[in-house]
Amino acid sequence: MEWLIGIGIAGMLLFCPLMMLGMIVGGWLFARRGGGHSGHGMMMCHSMGGSHGEHSPSVDELKAERDRLDREISESERRMTAGGATG
Repeated sequence: MEWLIGIGIAGMLLFCPLMMLGMIVGGWLFARRGGGHSGHGMMMCHSMGGSHGEHSPSVDELKAERDRLDREISESERRMTAGGATG
């Protein structure tokens, strides 16, 4: 009866890596057939920042975004210090 436990453990040790390989190969095949990243697939191999077809932001756009974030940070810090003084 103890041999059933050994068979179960051996089965899991063999089945899990085979399942992982099957998922990798399946993801690779579906990604190739689907024409790129289609929501599912090889997320480990793709960055989450966007697709290759998107344009890179210009320096002016990045500076404007940085200025906007700096204003938001300043406003948030001002609210925290004003709230901390009264609270």
